[in-house]
Amino acid sequence: MTQPTPPAGTVTSPNGTSPGSQAAPAQAKQPSPVDFQAVAPAAPAEHDDAACPPPPAPIIINEAQLILAEKRTSLAALRTGIAIVALPMSLTTFLIATSRYYDTEDVLHFLLPVGALNLALLVLGAWLSLRAVRRLRQQEQMLRLLKERHGTLAEFLK
Repeated sequence: MTQPTPPAGTVTSPNGTSPGSQAAPAQAKQPSPVDFQAVAPAAPAEHDDAACPPPPAPIIINEAQLILAEKRTSLAALRTGIAIVALPMSLTTFLIATSRYYDTEDVLHFLLPVGALNLALLVLGAWLSLRAVRRLRQQEQMLRLLKERHGTLAEFLK
């Protein structure tokens, strides 16, 4: 069966269809390039903080949850620091308790590295603990400021 010929004066495309009709399904339609400048968001207008509305309640609660999560992390670091400090102290206690069974001059080549390791662990544990305490204070201050700004949080965070 042959396709009908278009009337005279009508423009046809190479596949035999007129420009207003749809292309045959066998040919894949090529996507047009996207102009990213046309879809880019406009630059924000200058505004002052007094005109901005306060953040919605879920954002405030998310801020409090974030601070509390950081606080839990600091408490975990404090716990780790205390455990690391306790290790050299327990090893030193063991060495002192068993000191009558060995002569210090004979095992000095063992005691010096153990002492250096104890000192390194003591410094690491103290650093972790002090850092955690400093961060805990900062997080408590941030929570206090958040409660002062938003009174609804004060009843949940005591």
